[in-house]
Amino acid sequence: MNRNHIHPATLLICFAAFVLMLTTSCSTGKKLNYFNDLPDAETLELKAMPVPERVIERGDRLDINFIVKDQESAAFFNKHSMAGVANAAAAVTGGGGGTGGGTPDYLVDAEGEVEIPVVGRVRLAGLTTQQAKQKLMGLVSPFLKDPLVEVGFTSFKVTVLGEVKNPGSFVISAQHATLLEALAAAGDLPHTAKRYDVRLYRDYNGKRTIRKFDLRKSSVLEDPDIFQMRPNDVIYVQARSGSVFKEDFGIFASIVTILISAVTLGFTVQNSNN
Repeated sequence: MNRNHIHPATLLICFAAFVLMLTTSCSTGKKLNYFNDLPDAETLELKAMPVPERVIERGDRLDINFIVKDQESAAFFNKHSMAGVANAAAAVTGGGGGTGGGTPDYLVDAEGEVEIPVVGRVRLAGLTTQQAKQKLMGLVSPFLKDPLVEVGFTSFKVTVLGEVKNPGSFVISAQHATLLEALAAAGDLPHTAKRYDVRLYRDYNGKRTIRKFDLRKSSVLEDPDIFQMRPNDVIYVQARSGSVFKEDFGIFASIVTILISAVTLGFTVQNSNN
């Protein structure tokens, strides 16, 4: 009898175990992929998603510029100009204060207001930048001839916490950001993250909400309330009870047991036939 001969039953058991291992591996991969229910195509066309118009809120920092033909007359209204003058004076006199550590932007305070030179306190919370422009133009018109006003945001902060590689708060863009940009800023999700259990905490424009969503579903790409971030959004990613391998440990243990049993059976059959 040939000692190198392996019984057909042993080969069959090994083959079955190998197929089971591949199936388990594919199943595990699907748990880690984003949007894995998308069709397998080179190009997919998604519905257009307009970028929501941002509304000014308390805590926002605004870049406000007043523009007229005679810019010297507008210098007193522009923080950039005043900061430059103060810093130059500090450099000449040897002082280190400059603008007192301030920044050339306008902070929307707890009352939703900003302090404009000469004009005084102006409420901008709840307005879009276009609405804020119109309001400020009307207020400075008595002091400036034919003024133009530019209003923009200087920051867009989102926070990503939980089971991500680099949790924290991130300033992504001055105007808008997407869910994928926020996750990328946090270093993406490790294997131990629950992609099917992600929470979005939002406190925006006087409304507080919590949304739960599944990153494995392509529907996230077409939901503007999830995909389009709002200022100060907080994304929280749940942790799995163990790593992806520990979660499937029972299956892999069964595979290993089958393989060991198959090899043992093969040697037993060979020895009994010899």
